Amino acid sequence: MSSPIDISLHRMSTAEVVAETLMRMIVAGDLQAGEPLRESSLAGRLGISRNSLREGIRLLEQSRLVKYEIHRGAVVSTPTVSDLEDLYRARTHIELLAVQQEPTPEELERIHAAFQALTESTKSQLPEPIVAADLALHQTIVDLLRSERLSAFYGQIRKELVFYFTVLSYADEEYVNPEEPIVARHQEIYDAIVAGRRTEAAALMSEHIQENFVRLREILESRDADTDR
Repeated sequence: MSSPIDISLHRMSTAEVVAETLMRMIVAGDLQAGEPLRESSLAGRLGISRNSLREGIRLLEQSRLVKYEIHRGAVVSTPTVSDLEDLYRARTHIELLAVQQEPTPEELERIHAAFQALTESTKSQLPEPIVAADLALHQTIVDLLRSERLSAFYGQIRKELVFYFTVLSYADEEYVNPEEPIVARHQEIYDAIVAGRRTEAAALMSEHIQENFVRLREILESRDADTDR
């Protein structure tokens, strides 16, 4: 039997962190697709209450990593290539439209702060803070659309992207040496936005999203192939 995973020692008792912990277990393969999430055993393993576990599971349901089945309760629902294609179709449309907007000085300040936060996060060489800062920068760019509804919609997309970004980070170990795959890639987009080169910014964003999608599709297809063997 594996040893208990104590997440309470690091003030990690909130529903968001419980969800993040479960997500890491899914990424690592500790929780397999179709596996029921047994409250009593998981709560004991994580060193948390069953109520905290339930709240974390609800958040994972919003990210489509968990689904509820009759007579089985919450089970792991690993996203498919079809899920990825649909998500990235929505992501591409909204981010390419956003990056072509003309930012106000205040919006540029927020984008600058988000980019600096991303750069700072890479010093940790840990996937979770880097992924969070990466998506926060993209959210700040989407906010250029100045639509509460679109920003909220992208906020929902972010919940799903956390899983995919984490999968990619672990698979390619981007967090070990993040300067080239993460900082440099976003530096180009950031520079184009700041300089007002909106066509170039859109082209760079499109290339970035497409490269991201292709690599993730390769990872998911490889996992599907391993499962079928």
